[in-house]
Amino acid sequence: MNTRMRQSGATLLGFIAGLVLGLAVAVAVAIYITKAPAPLVNKVKPPSESINPAANGELPDPNKPLYATPKPDAATPAPGEHDAARPAGAASPAAATSRNGDAAAPVETTRFLLQAGAYRSADDADAVRARLALLGLDAKVVPRDQDGSTLYRVRLGPYGRVEDLDKIRQVLASNGIDVQVVTIK
Repeated sequence: MNTRMRQSGATLLGFIAGLVLGLAVAVAVAIYITKAPAPLVNKVKPPSESINPAANGELPDPNKPLYATPKPDAATPAPGEHDAARPAGAASPAAATSRNGDAAAPVETTRFLLQAGAYRSADDADAVRARLALLGLDAKVVPRDQDGSTLYRVRLGPYGRVEDLDKIRQVLASNGIDVQVVTIK
């Protein structure tokens, strides 16, 4: 009976040693793949002093840089002057009010989306979305009925500035992902 106890103890010890060795190999592979300097590194930045919800009761908007800001006109002519650069049929900035004196409709800003593909299968679209997530990009799968079948479009955005759009397109192109620009108003 003493031999049987030693044998079961050796089996248990071998099992535990195998688990520890397997875990060490898995951590080494994960570090090599992600090229992280060390495991358990805190990659989240601590909150800065500028983010203080108690100061005014509201959190800052993290998407504020993505909103389109109207660009000021370089040379706005005085009322009554004719601007030679403006086409003959275009309205002047002073004509921003309607005929009855009401304020004109708000200025429409152009927004952009990037479409990484349209797929007949939701699983295929989710696979592309997951690939984009691994690149740190937040994509959405948008279903659309077309010709009696459903297409699942993978889209990123919206983006307000062309510079932001170009940066994302460069990241995607370097990873072999072809995207199309979709303009929305």
